[in-house]
Amino acid sequence: MKPTRPAPHWRGLPGAFVQVARFYRRSELRGCRHRYHAAGVRVRRRGRLVGGLRFVVLGAVRGWRGDGELALGSPQQRSLLVSLLLRAGHPVSAGQLIDDLWGEEPPAKATGVIRTYVHRLRRVLGPEALTSLAGGYLLAVEPEALDIARCEQLTAKAREFGEPAPAARELRAALALWQGEPMAGLPGPYVERQRGEWAERRVAVLEACLEAEVEAGANPEAVAELTALVAEHPLRERFCELLMLALYRTGRQAEALSVYRAADRRLREQLGVAAGPGLGELQRRILAADADLVTPTAPKPTPACAPYRIKPTQVPADLADFTGREPHTLALRTALLAPHTVPVATVSGLGGVGKTALAVHVAHGLAPEFPDGQLYLDLHGADGRPTRPEDALAAFLRALGLPPDALAPGPAERAAQFRSLLSGRRILVVLDNARDAEQIRPLLPGGPGCAVLVTSRARLASLPNAQVVELPAFAPQEALDLLGRVVGQERLAAEQAEAEELVRLCGHLPLAVRILAARLACRPGWTVARLLEKLSEDHRRLDVLRTGDLAVESAFRFGYDQLTPEQARAFRLLAVPEVPDLSPGAVAAVLDLPEEEAEELAESLVDCSMLETTPPDRYRYHDLLHAFAQRLSTNSPQEVLARLVAFHHTETQTDPQGETHAETRAETAAARTRGEYAAVGALVGQCAALPEPPDLGMISELLLATSLLCETGQATRPLGHAAKVLLQAAVRLGDRTAEVRARLVLGRLLTVVGSEPSALAELLRARDLCTAHGLPGPLLALAHASLAALFVQVGRPGDAIEGFTAAITAWERLGDRRAVAGELLNLAGAFTELGRFEAAVRVVDQSLLICHRLDDRGLQALALDSLGTIAHDRGEFEQALSHHRAALALLRPDDRRRTGRTLLRLTESLRALGRDGEAVRTAGQAVEALTLDGDRRGRGLALAALGDALAGSGAAEARACRQEAYEILAAIGSPEAERLHALIGPGLPADRPRRQWPSWLPG
Repeated sequence: MKPTRPAPHWRGLPGAFVQVARFYRRSELRGCRHRYHAAGVRVRRRGRLVGGLRFVVLGAVRGWRGDGELALGSPQQRSLLVSLLLRAGHPVSAGQLIDDLWGEEPPAKATGVIRTYVHRLRRVLGPEALTSLAGGYLLAVEPEALDIARCEQLTAKAREFGEPAPAARELRAALALWQGEPMAGLPGPYVERQRGEWAERRVAVLEACLEAEVEAGANPEAVAELTALVAEHPLRERFCELLMLALYRTGRQAEALSVYRAADRRLREQLGVAAGPGLGELQRRILAADADLVTPTAPKPTPACAPYRIKPTQVPADLADFTGREPHTLALRTALLAPHTVPVATVSGLGGVGKTALAVHVAHGLAPEFPDGQLYLDLHGADGRPTRPEDALAAFLRALGLPPDALAPGPAERAAQFRSLLSGRRILVVLDNARDAEQIRPLLPGGPGCAVLVTSRARLASLPNAQVVELPAFAPQEALDLLGRVVGQERLAAEQAEAEELVRLCGHLPLAVRILAARLACRPGWTVARLLEKLSEDHRRLDVLRTGDLAVESAFRFGYDQLTPEQARAFRLLAVPEVPDLSPGAVAAVLDLPEEEAEELAESLVDCSMLETTPPDRYRYHDLLHAFAQRLSTNSPQEVLARLVAFHHTETQTDPQGETHAETRAETAAARTRGEYAAVGALVGQCAALPEPPDLGMISELLLATSLLCETGQATRPLGHAAKVLLQAAVRLGDRTAEVRARLVLGRLLTVVGSEPSALAELLRARDLCTAHGLPGPLLALAHASLAALFVQVGRPGDAIEGFTAAITAWERLGDRRAVAGELLNLAGAFTELGRFEAAVRVVDQSLLICHRLDDRGLQALALDSLGTIAHDRGEFEQALSHHRAALALLRPDDRRRTGRTLLRLTESLRALGRDGEAVRTAGQAVEALTLDGDRRGRGLALAALGDALAGSGAAEARACRQEAYEILAAIGSPEAERLHALIGPGLPADRPRRQWPSWLPG
């Protein structure tokens, strides 16, 4: 009887590829799955890279965007990139990155170094690729973007082949990905470990490849390669076995036996052991001229079928009016058909978002891919009565044909029965409404062929092979499409504007849209406007969203009832401020907890879909969930709002008296506050509207400070509305200081949007109140300066000079030298408007002297920029270029606003010199800088400048830029829109207003 020959490693039995799979689990790659945010959805796409990024780590670490190589920075920065790449799609904490780079002896400022490296990498990779999460970072790149992911795909594909030749081709392609020592030259404990493991991984893949090539038949090339490998790895017995077999199959029996003797001798001399059983058995079979050694291994027979072959079809019927969700459907299909052992896709989201409908729709679409059937079970995870895993297993086993008396008694035994019945079959398991990962794990199949689709309010990323798809509310058009499919498109088209507002008020939540559609469908006499009127009353909104057994509030209540007491308290308190979103610091202030503890609570609410996250690091409610949370709250808002006001007030404070690097503190506060202007505006408006506002003085000071730090026209709407409400409260309560602050904010914002008469009235009243009541000096200085800026805008530079001079005098009395330097530059601008260029230069020189004493590079850059403007107006365009470029050299890379504005003025001088090509490039850089800064008005101005620069060479491109610039500037009521309107003129839609005035304008 011939001995049984062991199956080769490449066929999937214990060996090199099992080692590879274990390595992947250790290294947390989990198949290099990628999750990224797009419209609040976490999906995985195949065949297309995010931003065209690709990286190699199997050699020197390098990266490309398209065909251009990326500058990835220092070796240590590349080590941090490797840490993120090898965990792509998974959040990595700052503490983990510190351990990866320095181990047990990090430097004193390790956290700051990590932030610096991440900031630099984000500039190279793009903000969409590298995002900040709570306490860590997430690198979002496609699997195909990383060479090690491609290696896994190739080795996994090789395992699927039943024949050695095609398996060998895939393995050779995998080996070609190595370009030298993995992660060559990079420091850090984590990289050192990865380097060693990937070096061993290459040897394992090479061993499997050569085994497949030898199994394919006589291969002289394999003999040569194996001879070199035996010399390189003299104690690796498997290489010796393969060399012996390759020699024997090429007719070189004597050499094959000599390989055995040499290996046995080395092992005895160096290790004191004899050759292993594999070598010994192969020597014996060669000596016996075993015929089976000459021919390749026969394919592995298909295992016998399971005794029970019932085909379950348990998935509920698909919705006839299922609407939208194309990207989410594609993401789930891709995940469930991925070549994992058992692909798992999970759909998470708040109650009523349509998780079950999507899962059922996807399951029906995948029916041909799973010919052995579909299992479905509602696990009741959100309604307080979750199905026990053993009960779920019993239901599935009976559905698969197992007799009730054959059910095993315990959950572990039932899970084993379940896996056995699914072995060798292609079945889709749909687990709806799961509570947590622990409820799911016993229900997972054990072998390839099956897939699992799970819906849950919780994120179940800890499940093996899990691909998470976060389901947001509908896009506006999807909501309208569903409404139209139920009530009829003609009926909807008759009241299009009302229908759009209707779905907006219900937050585009699918359950809410379906309820509204059902109410309209069964009431043919109702108009959309009538239902809209009912829904518009905030306190009744949740009551309106109820019909039959469907109710939005009930869906939310199920989720709320599962919260812990701490989570429930946080859920209620965070809804007290009527703000669009909250930063981690603001969350801590509202909850009156340390920031780390508060952030952990907020993240736990996100994990169970009771709160949402938005980049960068902010938290918000879905509109209807916010209304539900407010309905639950019994707290008096004053205390909570007072804590939040105090937090924001602290965030806006800077040290204007600082002698050194004052601009650094001021710019940090400005950058922080620019991200908060909408939240601050809503907060101030909410506080001021209360019968007894909490600390009107602090509220008004907060609003003024925020408006001074937010120069963008985008801030006008929320801050203007807040100022209007604050003014009413201040007048009602007789608080003159708060009234002046409110009028200053209104006047400055009205100046921005070009409502000069209204702005003049507010600023004059503010100045007169300061004078009449002896209010604090800074308010009077601001009133003078704001009036002067308005006079410049309306073409009264003479009056502006008087105002700026008064402001400078006031700041000098207060000892605020930085403010003096800034107002001197404004004064220089007024002199320039009058053509008094020498006076303007003298004033700028005075400002520069103060800037040098303060070591304020930001102000120095503004001063040089002012000199450039003066030179430009004098016709000295080359000198203007020199000044503007000197200003750019002083600005920090992250000071995008000043950089963008300076680039705009540089563009004007380049155009004046006829250097249109350079002007186009510079204007494009200004557009990019101001877009990244979030300066909406600045982006509009930059697009207008780009359109002007393109006018001579590309009329179509110029018109497109001007059109977009007009839309931006008109939307915020900016006066620059008038010039663009005249340039574009006939091409504008007839119903487009020439200026869109915000609702907070007086009168």
